[in-house]
Amino acid sequence: MVKKAGRPLSADWVSTSVAISELGISRGHLFNLKNDGTFKVGKDFRDVRRSSGMRATYKWHLPNLQKTLSLGPEFR
Repeated sequence: MVKKAGRPLSADWVSTSVAISELGISRGHLFNLKNDGTFKVGKDFRDVRRSSGMRATYKWHLPNLQKTLSLGPEFR
């Protein structure tokens, strides 16, 4: 999902390095949670790469990630 032009992200959307630091998890664990469907595209993370970019660049919605990680699997 690519960020639409002129649509600024709120301060709740942070870089991968900030997300792993705030959550206290590794980069690999963060991406495993993304890949296994725990985190949802658009709600928990966004791909904000430039239209000409080859590699994905993610922004993470920190409050949503914290909320998801605080719930047990039976509540997801």
